[in-house]
Amino acid sequence: MIQKIKNEFLSISIKSNGAELCSLKSLENNKEYIWQADDNYWGRHAPVLFPIVGCLKEDSYIVDDKNYKMTRHGFARDCEFELLEKQDNKLKYLLKSNEKTLDKYPYKFELYIIYQLIDKSLSITYEVRNKGNKEIYFSIGGHPAFNCDIEKGNKYIEFEKEENLDSYILDPKKGLIRNEKKKILKGEKELLLSYDLFKSDALIFENIRSQYLYIKDDNKKDKIKITIEDFPFLGIWTPEAPFICIEPWYGVADFIDTNSKIEDKKGIQKLGIDKIFKCGYQIEICE
Repeated sequence: MIQKIKNEFLSISIKSNGAELCSLKSLENNKEYIWQADDNYWGRHAPVLFPIVGCLKEDSYIVDDKNYKMTRHGFARDCEFELLEKQDNKLKYLLKSNEKTLDKYPYKFELYIIYQLIDKSLSITYEVRNKGNKEIYFSIGGHPAFNCDIEKGNKYIEFEKEENLDSYILDPKKGLIRNEKKKILKGEKELLLSYDLFKSDALIFENIRSQYLYIKDDNKKDKIKITIEDFPFLGIWTPEAPFICIEPWYGVADFIDTNSKIEDKKGIQKLGIDKIFKCGYQIEICE
């Protein structure tokens, strides 16, 4: 089921499957900013990544000496969420652990996803609650795809601050991180987008200085601002398609030499019994 809300400036649509943002439109010019899921390129819009980000080595990981299987980006994006709350400017969804999730992920949890319109911005909040009797380990992240045709004029990512950025390198066949990096920016704010940047899959940056960035083109009038705040990792990706994904993450794919133990996984979050983890990002339309 799809829920729609709007304010004076923007409208959004959210699918209950995956609690996925599938539309973000300006009401001033009727422009759609979210990729509309063409299977010829990529059949999603803005999936929520939980309880892992990226790929696991051999699609498996270890908890308490037991192996579990899980595919890329986890299961939340394919689960049906419960709509808990609907207001004029707000939607709140919930996914609870159940028998199916416990087969793949041996932790009891509640995952809340909250969408809220504030003027020309959309705020997206993730909340993870530990509902079991032991510490839980997880990663979480966003994967929104924005309409952006790189082949039609110059398109840029403009960071808040000058950045020295080295990207982790992914093995394009396995989706695992190699123990090497490549230089992307050296004391610059602007990254000119090209498909060559993504030949080996996504760019993955760790601990960037900027709290926000823009997607823009040469006219610089119609910009999208994404505020990523304190997310420790940022992915940027396109599969030679007319969209660009800006992905704030708490966690990354496995490294090639991983021992597969979840507690040793790069970027993994640990949450105590009855504790709550909260994070989020914002999308602002700057017309």
